[in-house]
Amino acid sequence: MLLEEIDLALEKGCLLSKEAFHPLPRIDERDVWDNLDPEVKAYYSGQAVALEGRPIAPLTARMYAEFDKSGDRVTFERPYFDRRKTLFSLLMCECLENKGRYIPDIEDLVWAICEETTWVVPAHLYQNSLGDGKSKPLASSRLAKSHIDLFAAETASMLSWTVYLLGSRLKDEIVSRIEDEITVRILDVYVAHPEMGWTGFNEGRSLNNWTSWIYSNLLAVTLLNVEDGSKREALVRLFAKGLDAFLATYSLDGGCDEGAGYFDKAGASVLDFLEILDVATQGRASMWDNPLIANMASYIMYAHIDRDYYVNFADCNCRVRPDAMLMRRAAQKMGLDKLKAHAEYLLANSYAALPYGSGYDSVYRSLIDCVSFMRSGLTSRGEEKPLSHYFSGTQVAVARQSADGSGLFLAAKGGHNAESHNHNDVGNYIIYVNGEPFIVDAGVGTYRRETFSASRYEIWTMQSRYHNTAVIGERDQLPGASCRAEGATFTDDGVRACFYLDISKAYGDFAPINSYLRRFDFDREAGEITLTDEVDLTESETVSLPVLCAYEPRIAPGQVQLMGKNGLLRIVFDPSVFTVSCEEVPLADARLKTAWERESLYRLLFTAQSSAPKQQFCLKFCV
Repeated sequence: MLLEEIDLALEKGCLLSKEAFHPLPRIDERDVWDNLDPEVKAYYSGQAVALEGRPIAPLTARMYAEFDKSGDRVTFERPYFDRRKTLFSLLMCECLENKGRYIPDIEDLVWAICEETTWVVPAHLYQNSLGDGKSKPLASSRLAKSHIDLFAAETASMLSWTVYLLGSRLKDEIVSRIEDEITVRILDVYVAHPEMGWTGFNEGRSLNNWTSWIYSNLLAVTLLNVEDGSKREALVRLFAKGLDAFLATYSLDGGCDEGAGYFDKAGASVLDFLEILDVATQGRASMWDNPLIANMASYIMYAHIDRDYYVNFADCNCRVRPDAMLMRRAAQKMGLDKLKAHAEYLLANSYAALPYGSGYDSVYRSLIDCVSFMRSGLTSRGEEKPLSHYFSGTQVAVARQSADGSGLFLAAKGGHNAESHNHNDVGNYIIYVNGEPFIVDAGVGTYRRETFSASRYEIWTMQSRYHNTAVIGERDQLPGASCRAEGATFTDDGVRACFYLDISKAYGDFAPINSYLRRFDFDREAGEITLTDEVDLTESETVSLPVLCAYEPRIAPGQVQLMGKNGLLRIVFDPSVFTVSCEEVPLADARLKTAWERESLYRLLFTAQSSAPKQQFCLKFCV
């Protein structure tokens, strides 16, 4: 796939040398920097006073050890990322002003980052292949520089772009230090340790956004630092081979099992890689005509609900601000008019990530976004939204009542319970009304040690009973690839959309279930979604249907009402079949509270009054 394209380009000698590689304007190319969009200039001008002479955030042994002690990631990561974000801002300020005012602060920050014992954050240290797979209070000298995680790669990229942009403005000793640290911590480690889990070289090892995210940075690091032509070619080939392994995990439909919140680091990092490769091979190693790449790029458009709301299965929150600048560039290269229009809609209405203000990750993307952004010409507008889409690979179905986004919106999923960033959620669904969340997936809280440990499914947001699935007796769904949906099908004739699947396997091989057939019927003309469950158990069990709500429900005979800001949703049920209860679910976690902009969610529980082995249940969602 990608490796074949690169081999053809290398055979023709198309890989540019370090000196010839010129993906972005350097500080001396004033025509570009002096004419950046006023909005970008104003942002960094506003930061100028606060940045000059700003103290460097300390990173102490006590901070690093806090993760091992309590599971807290923030204590160390906040100042760690602050250093990198500040460096990016200083770099932008210097490129815009071009007076040398920020060079001393930039050199101090670069020196401090180079002095860090390790660029690997404490939450990722256990993954070091030279270790024992267990959390460590501190990085030993052996472990400190023998592993590459997401942020070690990002750090190397940040430092590489700093040298590229500023060049001789930096002291020779600073440049040499950067080059030495990148060689020792990144390039040598990558070659010496192909067993690192994200590389794509371990057969049977599952891959996720780490692979594409890290490779997009390693490609830039190599092209900006390595002078030896043979070494450049060898590394680029290895990166392509690893990225091909990542692409092989995707179905042709481009669906991302990590969810919309990870698109910017999963599929979008592939687009970063291809953009950089385009420049490095003078357009000779290109995959812009590949259907998989087109579908991966378009995924985020189909996962969009309204404004900054996105389908948020897996470890994703409901609000996402994707990089629409990147989406637009990719759409233009591939001739994807709908994706280009969607990107411009997000930009014009300020539902996309700003092209400035982050900068501590995806450094290349942040830089090219700032350089190419132009607010003029963007006018606020609506867009025609697709009525439905089905990702057969991940078994995620999306359907809406109308192309203008008004009325009902449904997303439902099958899949399995070993997906990347998995929640036990086979058969889960969300429902929005007029672009507003009503029936929801809580998403994920602030990452801690437990989030990626054997205790993961003790967290309530990961459990099937806090998703819109089913509780059979006291049984929740179980994790694992064998806990999956079967027979998933989706149809849509423009008036009715139907999604059908059997979720029985999600409860494990020893659950007393012959079949659990779940069907969603979306009648656009009637303005209703009907959920029908046909249950065939091997023994008598009480079945309950949890429904997680964004608004406090008002329970009445035969129906539940949810009153939102922009509409009303009624859940109609047969009171002879179900009893209904409700519990408040406080959002104690700051990340969840910020995403939902409320203190609590509410969990309805529709409990069957009969425990007969064979039953049919029905809930109707109406506007």
